Amino acid sequence: MKCSWGSHKKPNLFTLLFLYFLIVLIVPLGLFSAYYAIAGNTNQERYLMRQAMNMTTGDANIVAQTLESYRHKAYQLSTNPLVVEILKADSLALESSQSRELYELLFTVMHGDIYLASANLVSNSGKVRVSTHVFPEVYDLRYHGNDWDVASIINQNSQVSPTASLISIQGHRIAENGRQVVASILRRVYDQEGTNLGYLVVDIYAEALSAQVNNDQVLNDVLLVDTKSFYATSLVHPEQFGSFDRFPALNTLDGDYTPRSLHSENSIIAVSAIGGTGLHLVGSLRSTPFFQSMENWFSVFITTMFIGLLLALGLSYLFSRSIARPIKSLARRMREVEQGKLESREVSSSISEFSQLEHSFNVMIKQIISLLDLTREEQAKLSEAERKALESQMNPHFLFNTLNTVKALARLHGEKDIYTITVKLGKLLRSSVDNREREATLEQSMALIESYLTIQKLRFADKLTTSLYLDPSCKNTKTPKLIIQPLVENAIIHGLEPKVGSWHLSVRVERKGERIFITVSDNGVGFPPGSLPENVDELANSPHVGVYNVYRRLFLKYGRELNFSLKSREGEGTWATISFPDEEAVKEEKK
Repeated sequence: MKCSWGSHKKPNLFTLLFLYFLIVLIVPLGLFSAYYAIAGNTNQERYLMRQAMNMTTGDANIVAQTLESYRHKAYQLSTNPLVVEILKADSLALESSQSRELYELLFTVMHGDIYLASANLVSNSGKVRVSTHVFPEVYDLRYHGNDWDVASIINQNSQVSPTASLISIQGHRIAENGRQVVASILRRVYDQEGTNLGYLVVDIYAEALSAQVNNDQVLNDVLLVDTKSFYATSLVHPEQFGSFDRFPALNTLDGDYTPRSLHSENSIIAVSAIGGTGLHLVGSLRSTPFFQSMENWFSVFITTMFIGLLLALGLSYLFSRSIARPIKSLARRMREVEQGKLESREVSSSISEFSQLEHSFNVMIKQIISLLDLTREEQAKLSEAERKALESQMNPHFLFNTLNTVKALARLHGEKDIYTITVKLGKLLRSSVDNREREATLEQSMALIESYLTIQKLRFADKLTTSLYLDPSCKNTKTPKLIIQPLVENAIIHGLEPKVGSWHLSVRVERKGERIFITVSDNGVGFPPGSLPENVDELANSPHVGVYNVYRRLFLKYGRELNFSLKSREGEGTWATISFPDEEAVKEEKK
């Protein structure tokens, strides 16, 4: 048994919308999940490594600028003449003007950094000890043998170059004001003879560096590292400092501190050099939370799919309801129209597209009603025309019978002229009322002209002379009926009758190449200049309606191939010339 297509149950609008919503939801999520399943971890790792490297490099540049600014302050103080003079004298009275000038100098140079760093000045003998804060006991050179020597940057770098500014992080300690010192800058003070007079030490507190790094708080830790002494200090957690074995992240580097980023087991490590210091900055970022979030994407996908499913159901129901209602209404109206109930109703849909569709449907119904009314009216007119045509068929029979009676009486009484007129008039009448053929040959048209002119000659006697010529090759050429007779009639009425003297009328039909020329000329009174329009179409609203009728019928047959001209000279006559292609000759040439 064959099953036709129409027997299959077609899905309704709700089902289609639900499927469309699911496709729109699932395809993007599927592509998203496939992308992360294939390349998500790798891309995430690359992104984290690049992010850690960029942040560590940026922080290293900031730390380098900060250390350079403090190194410049140390240089300003260590080379100041007042400092050299006081250390050379190796004495300083507390209440002296020299003491006040020295403190003013220290606070002026350290302006803005009082809570971030301290400047400490000490002579070789330890007699002069000056600080912007409480002078650190660790820098008191009077006690070289005490326990503070281990942490003293001066003792650690006693062999430093005489003119160098040394930056060290090994002197990490709690300062007398309770702040943590994470780095120190040492400069020796010399007189003009090059004698070492003492030392200037700038202690940098943790806040000076930690406040400027890891501003986005993305890195878990930022370490300030001295690779020569294998010593490190955390700038995020300043209380953590010491040798490398206290920082597992540094063990991942395996002694290679070239700027780069790498992924360890649970962290991303980035290394960047601090320019001009010999120190490095190491940033670490825990990668576990990021990769754990990647592992949870499936549960998020399932949750999103479930929510999307509910959303698709709801939207499909709402949309199908709002769309199906006007469609069902329109379908119901179409069925009513099929049953012949042609009624237009007001547009009720709130959706512009359906409202426009209903409006167009109403317009179509109105047009159908209008066409039906017009068809009924045309049918009535056709019936009336048919009735009149049947009635008009009786009139020619009556006229022919009457002419035959007149012709018989004229012959019986020997009235030759009346007999001739009756015969010619019968031919003219038969040609005029015969509607069986729309066209006539030029031979038939010339015969009709001969009959018409015979009647006119009987009327005007010897006053009218005529010349007729028909090219034998044009005899069988067909044209619309009655195209020459109206021109001949116009020539007699408008050209010859107003003239005094003899009249002459000429009708010539001849072939020139592939065109046929018909010329009707007279020697009548002619027309004044400007009386005949240059454009034949203008004759439609003139007294020469017969000429315009001939032109229009010829134009409908030959179109732009038709040439129709009227020329006249006042007192000399008028010439009407028609030319058109010989269709039979053109067909023969194409063959």
